[in-house]
Amino acid sequence: MKSNWHPEINPLSKIHLTALKKLQQKKFRKSEQQVLVESWNLLEQLIANGIKPIEVISTQPDEVLHKFPGLSCPIFSAQEHELKNLAETETPQSIVAVYQIPAFEVSGYKVILYLDGIQDPGNLGTIFRIATAFNLDGIAMSQDCCEVYSPKVIRASLGSVFWMPSETTDVAWLGKQTADKIGLIANSEIKLEDLQLSTEKSIIIVIGSEGNGISNSVRTELSKEVFIPITKQMESLNAAVATGIAVYEITQRLFLLT
Repeated sequence: MKSNWHPEINPLSKIHLTALKKLQQKKFRKSEQQVLVESWNLLEQLIANGIKPIEVISTQPDEVLHKFPGLSCPIFSAQEHELKNLAETETPQSIVAVYQIPAFEVSGYKVILYLDGIQDPGNLGTIFRIATAFNLDGIAMSQDCCEVYSPKVIRASLGSVFWMPSETTDVAWLGKQTADKIGLIANSEIKLEDLQLSTEKSIIIVIGSEGNGISNSVRTELSKEVFIPITKQMESLNAAVATGIAVYEITQRLFLLT
């Protein structure tokens, strides 16, 4: 028999609002392992992928029940000024949700990314979208990459940070991997299109930072170095754009080989 039960809607208290506001700070996101997620579209995307919120705060709680009928978490009604206090965007939508930060480990992979010093949230979020779009197995990152669960990265990733496995690690981790480690280096001698690939080994595609490229310590761990040919009119490509080109080229050729 189908149940007509739905979550009870309660007003947002000042104490609760104060506690939630702390999640706007990185140190509290880390200690609580929770993060605030904004917008109806992003929440819809996450729920569609089976990722449920811990609680929802909205100025339109009845619309929450209507739009997400299977939701079983607590729902809190808020005033506009309260919601604006929680939101990071200048013109927030009428909903904010609290999500648990997932615990991932990148292992047992066929193709993954290793990001060395990616510090722009927009680039990092876009790279997560690329990895998801081409069905990569995960993303490993150096410790000087920007925070994966910052609001800007979450939005730029369209929520994919919650299901694409990622792990913050170091050069020692990279050195222990037996995979082919293919780095994008602007002054290398081999074009990406001429790269020899094998299905016998896993692959790690290594991407450097926007300003400095791949660091020397990471470069010593590379198996192969390749470059993407571009005109002399441009010095370099955006990190996310370069990632997209490399991931497309390598995954398409691997699928042809397998």
